[in-house]
Amino acid sequence: MAVQGTFQINGHDYTQYVKQKTGFGWARENTSDSDAGRDEDDTMHTNVRSHQRKLTLKLGPMPFDVAMQLEKDLEGGDDGVRVTYADLKDGLCTRLFYNTSITAAQEQFREDGIVIDDINFTLISVKEATV
Repeated sequence: MAVQGTFQINGHDYTQYVKQKTGFGWARENTSDSDAGRDEDDTMHTNVRSHQRKLTLKLGPMPFDVAMQLEKDLEGGDDGVRVTYADLKDGLCTRLFYNTSITAAQEQFREDGIVIDDINFTLISVKEATV
């Protein structure tokens, strides 16, 4: 069964703006407890407590008003923003993420409006569970 490629934040669909090949990066990182480390025999004990997802995105080009909506979606509250995406472990799912930063460039000034490109941002999961 094929998983559909989709990328949504807070219900807004940005799938068509994800750059091909390099536009969506996925990582799972371990969160270890305070007792993790090497023992006297140099054996590593990770003592993994949980995992976190890290998504790196490159989007564009997009109209200025869509970029404004993206910026609003990424600001989110302390509880995170709802992101629907294809996860390598869970398939198509929705998780809560927080945004670390965002950069963008104004690509073109046209008569029909400004075009924004090279939008880069990182999302880090608030918790492991899906919503």
